[in-house]
Amino acid sequence: MAPVRRFALAGPPEHGTFVFAEGEAEHALRVLRLGLGDRLIGLDGAGSAWPLVVRRAEARHFEVEADGDPTREPAPGEPGAPLPWIEVCVPFPRGERAEAMVDRLVQLGTGAIRPLLAERASPEARSEGSRRDERLRRTAREACKQSGRLWNPELHIAESLTTILGRQATVDLVLDPRAAASAPAVLAGAPRGGTAERPIRLWIGPEGGFSPAESAALDAAGARRLRLAPHVLRIETAAEAAVAVVVAAVLSGPG
Repeated sequence: MAPVRRFALAGPPEHGTFVFAEGEAEHALRVLRLGLGDRLIGLDGAGSAWPLVVRRAEARHFEVEADGDPTREPAPGEPGAPLPWIEVCVPFPRGERAEAMVDRLVQLGTGAIRPLLAERASPEARSEGSRRDERLRRTAREACKQSGRLWNPELHIAESLTTILGRQATVDLVLDPRAAASAPAVLAGAPRGGTAERPIRLWIGPEGGFSPAESAALDAAGARRLRLAPHVLRIETAAEAAVAVVVAAVLSGPG
């Protein structure tokens, strides 16, 4: 069986014309050497996987057309979607650790990733720039292709805890290695129907932990604290494990 070759599109087709995301056409031509009649899948990032066939493959021109009806999937949190809308609020670790974290969070089905400007966050968590943002978006795009995910995640700008708390959520879940309750105990009674407007929101603190003021703000907002492991986890490990246990709880049965 031929491997599934997925490519990211710049968006849904307009008037039957498919435009590839940056670098995708070059990869198809120069690396995979796709030619006339070859078939592939185009992911538009808006819920559709399009079966495509190559109609032109030249040095400066790579064109495809639809080869059947697309596979469609509701957005996270919408009726019929496999997962609710899950948001992760996390101080980004440095460099490649952040990219690896985004990669795995996207594979797991995270709806949105919000860089958190926690008081005790490292300088790396506060650094921003167009180059870093582009690397993270490219990482997310590659994770969608690898996993077959049909909806691009939202990657937001860095914000403070109080700013994010100002928006509604279905439930706020805070990772705390000192919490008395384990993840199964907390998730058993937690709402599971998060939407983009009222997400299931996960909070991961910096390596120094949340400050007393931040902890008080989370408690005042009604956040539920849960413990994932008997030891203190790295930022990216905690974020990925938290999404994994929430997804597992959602898929294990009705909420």
